[in-house]
Amino acid sequence: MRIFILMAVLAVAPYAGAQVNIEKLNQILKKSDAQWVAKSTPISQLSAAEARLRMGLPMQESSVEFQLPAVKSLTHLPPRLDWREKDGGNWVTPILDQGQCGSCVAFATIGVLETQTRIATGFSGFNVRLSPQHAFACGGGACQFGWFPEVAARYLQRSGVPDEACMPYTSGATGVDLACNSACSDSNARSVKLASYSTPTRSAKNIEAAKQALQNGPLVTTLMVYEDFMAYASGVYKHTTGEMMGGHAISIVGYDDNLRAFAIRNSWGETWGEKGFGWVSYDDLSGVGDSTWSYNVAPITGGVTVQSPVDWSYASGVTSLQAQSTFSGTDSMMLVIDNNSTGSLSKQSCSTVPHCAQDFDTTQWPDGRYEIYAIAFDSNGRELGKSHRQFFYISNTTPTLSLSFSGNKGLDLSRPLRERVEILVSASSSTVPMNSAEFHYRGADGVVHSRTASVVVNGMIMGWRTTLVPNGSYEIWMTGRLKTATQETVVESAHMTVQVAN
Repeated sequence: MRIFILMAVLAVAPYAGAQVNIEKLNQILKKSDAQWVAKSTPISQLSAAEARLRMGLPMQESSVEFQLPAVKSLTHLPPRLDWREKDGGNWVTPILDQGQCGSCVAFATIGVLETQTRIATGFSGFNVRLSPQHAFACGGGACQFGWFPEVAARYLQRSGVPDEACMPYTSGATGVDLACNSACSDSNARSVKLASYSTPTRSAKNIEAAKQALQNGPLVTTLMVYEDFMAYASGVYKHTTGEMMGGHAISIVGYDDNLRAFAIRNSWGETWGEKGFGWVSYDDLSGVGDSTWSYNVAPITGGVTVQSPVDWSYASGVTSLQAQSTFSGTDSMMLVIDNNSTGSLSKQSCSTVPHCAQDFDTTQWPDGRYEIYAIAFDSNGRELGKSHRQFFYISNTTPTLSLSFSGNKGLDLSRPLRERVEILVSASSSTVPMNSAEFHYRGADGVVHSRTASVVVNGMIMGWRTTLVPNGSYEIWMTGRLKTATQETVVESAHMTVQVAN
């Protein structure tokens, strides 16, 4: 097993930055009887510089390896454990995409903290979304540098982290760090803290210790990313070929002794791996499980959770508000909808407990951004608990949208384009943000190719790697959408003809 030597800067990989050749890689995997297959993904198409922005753990490959002697566990461990299906429930929160920012440590730590919070409540359906942007910005991380798991764990124990609504994640779209003071003013009151944390394994392979710790919940871990890992599709990954690309943080959500592998949760979106998850062999030398961090969240005797609407959702017309309380003495609940600029706008009582469901006529409220939380009360009207906040947009009127693009940092798109080019996207809406933006290009074959961003902010930077397309003339344009259950508004930028000449 390899020692992780943490450096002050990201190690520069010897990989030159060419696209992963999927056909050749699968041939190599087949010849070596590998137990996994590769596929083309947005990650496998990145250059070396772009790939390093998808990582963010300062570490360097080492030729020195340590493995501790196998020690039989004092307790009988099951041959398989997966927190995605533990005791009939999925305790692992959804896969996210860190985008073009080295914030992997924030996503790994927040993912584990969210699951441990669910475990602490005893309710796998507890909807908790915490803010990786806040943890990263306030804990000392930076897109170009990254962060460290040990520093992150100390920060979560000392200061905690608020809900996603307090500070939504945007650095993945822009590649720009946010200041800590851009968080909501009551972030301290809304924060979740670790009771404690431990390090079951420290820079040495110890499979039994990692498995033992997994009985209590997922673990944060680190690994060295090799070129082939970026193209992982399914099966049990074991490094086969390719250079080291950089350091990365993920979480382990389970294991399977028959497969001899750990189940992992990544932060590269659902197009990578098995919808964002994967399996890594116990025998792999990338370092998964060699250094781990286990989180302890104090037991929560009862909890309140909002299940609809959820973060980043759009509501129109009559929508359903849903919440649930796990407090045994819940007699009634209240749903509170806030608007940041005007304060509380709606308080709706709910007598159907512990499952609360109310129809909400959004047409009575102006378009804009709102937050919702739920409060549970006992029969005497005493407050039992309050949920985390979820943020959503109300959009009923037809918005005025605008969308344009230009070369970033003085790039002249009228001149021949080579290598990777950066395009600055300007997007605006008269009501609420667009919920998607698409980049399109069409070459001589007439086929239109597109790539979609699901978070749209003004001043987004989009990278187009022109080495992946044949030289020639291309028509490029952008499309933006604001779509709800009752309407869809589409805007299209001006089209431009560009020349690719690599």
